[in-house]
Amino acid sequence: MNFRIFPLLLFFALFAETAPALEYIRFRHEDGKERNEEGRSMFEAPDGLAFQSRDGQVYAIKWNNLVSRKTDELPFVPYTKKEMLERLKIEFPPDEKYHYLDTHDSFIVVYTTSKPFAQWCENLLKRLHEQYVQHWKKRGVQLVKPEFIMVAIIFSNEERFRQYVKQDDAPLSKEQCAYYHKLTNRIAMYDMTEQQVFWEGNQRRIAPGDIQRFLSHPASYNNVMTLVHEAVHQVGFNTGMHLRFTPSPVWLFEGLAVFHEVPDQRNYRDVGWTLGPHVNRPRLDQLRKYLNVPNRESPIQKMIQDDNLFRPATALDNYALAWGLMYYLERKRPQELAAYLKLHQEKTIDSDDNAEERMKDFEACFGDDWDKFYRDFADFMRRL
Repeated sequence: MNFRIFPLLLFFALFAETAPALEYIRFRHEDGKERNEEGRSMFEAPDGLAFQSRDGQVYAIKWNNLVSRKTDELPFVPYTKKEMLERLKIEFPPDEKYHYLDTHDSFIVVYTTSKPFAQWCENLLKRLHEQYVQHWKKRGVQLVKPEFIMVAIIFSNEERFRQYVKQDDAPLSKEQCAYYHKLTNRIAMYDMTEQQVFWEGNQRRIAPGDIQRFLSHPASYNNVMTLVHEAVHQVGFNTGMHLRFTPSPVWLFEGLAVFHEVPDQRNYRDVGWTLGPHVNRPRLDQLRKYLNVPNRESPIQKMIQDDNLFRPATALDNYALAWGLMYYLERKRPQELAAYLKLHQEKTIDSDDNAEERMKDFEACFGDDWDKFYRDFADFMRRL
């Protein structure tokens, strides 16, 4: 998901070269409450610093809100999974009906839903993480092991989800039921089906019949699609497909998310999703309507250059276009796509990011005959 434009210092914060010393800071939030964190200073600017805690979260702290700061001789090391779990239990206490799943090496699920539903989410996240890395490795794109433990928070209903959204200061629309936050590095979502059938088997592992009942619910398609979409963002930003604060066109990471988000509702005995170049039917239907508008000029170039096209007024068309472009490139021009992805992996925080530079990047991998490119793309989409 897209969030507000963060202060410039955040974009220069992550992955800057800093001494690997562990720091301890105390600072005031905008609400006046003080907080202690241990982590590493990522970047300092005249108005403040960017600080990354050991759980991977990034804080933009103004100098007048910094209460104290000291450096240790110990090196910065991310929390272990055990340490992360203890930290999460403080933030999401068990006596408030929060539960935890931590069977995967790279992430923890915090949930207030039934245990079977949470297990289904965990299994889906496992499948995604493993297959995402395998899929792109086969296509020549090398990914890395996540530095930080990833966290997914699954709420049982919309009310609790919206309370968390407000606390997280995430500017979501009323229609959004999940998001990945670049600063916290977390996914948060809720069970849109709110099916009580999953509460009935709270103490047993999820069974194929549970999955089938869940996937037959009208809202389940969007539940699977939404969780996968946001998890693709999280996995992509943690395995090095893209970096959280280096310049990268929105179409690229949104295109990857919509490319992978397609549910597989025939897969009742598993999780209802398998990674692969599946046709995203809702996106394809929207894209065909969009392409059929007469005299539409250079929609792909515009999308590559202008991130604002993913704002609510024009988002639906451009998410569809991003899916179509990613699907076309992966199916018809995979080697060039791999080169394009690797080009963006090599970007640094101070890399140029403007419309002209984005066009150069795209043309370096796919050529500059835009008329032919668009014809081939549109013909391919119409034949699907």
